[in-house]
Amino acid sequence: MSLLKIPFILVSAIGIHISLTSPSPSPSSKECVVPSVFEFITEWGIKLGCAGLMKTNTWVISLVEVANILATRLGPSDIPEGISGTRAMQLLRVPHPTPITPAFLVGSIAIALGGALRLYCMSTLGKFWSFNLSVRKEHRLVTSGPYSVVRHPSYTGLLLQSAGMAVAYGSQGSWMRQSGIFRPALEDQMLQRALGEEWENWAKEVRYRLVPGIY
Repeated sequence: MSLLKIPFILVSAIGIHISLTSPSPSPSSKECVVPSVFEFITEWGIKLGCAGLMKTNTWVISLVEVANILATRLGPSDIPEGISGTRAMQLLRVPHPTPITPAFLVGSIAIALGGALRLYCMSTLGKFWSFNLSVRKEHRLVTSGPYSVVRHPSYTGLLLQSAGMAVAYGSQGSWMRQSGIFRPALEDQMLQRALGEEWENWAKEVRYRLVPGIY
């Protein structure tokens, strides 16, 4: 039953939200390390709110999945008249959600494991944890817990979460997959096979699929 997916979706979103929230105050400017070019870009990404953006994206994707499941379970009489006929409701009801699939389960487990690992890292580092590259006052090297296995386990956790999101919400049965959001790439492949050089010349002239200058 597709309703059983909702607890997995919400727990995954909460886990990602918590794992992207620093448990300790940001370091002072004196404690921050002078960055290289790559580190400078990363630092500015953090300052501009990349963690916040990732949280927002996670909640949007998760709530759309939940709304899709609930919308297809409700009859026309259960939805207020002003909402039932809207384009948003039509989009939510177009793809029919599937029960829990192996891909969704694997993705959800990866998200949970990644979140647990990041929380373990935060707990192990304590006050030394920071999204910023910094050396705290009275800083010491932490080599216990997950840091006795690999040197940067929190990034391992983040990779697990990112891969889990891609698998759980990009696989067959998800709203993102069934709504047609990935369809432009498939249409491009079909046209390229069918039209060959004609399509390739057009693609060179018109480079973007949806948004000029971006995608």
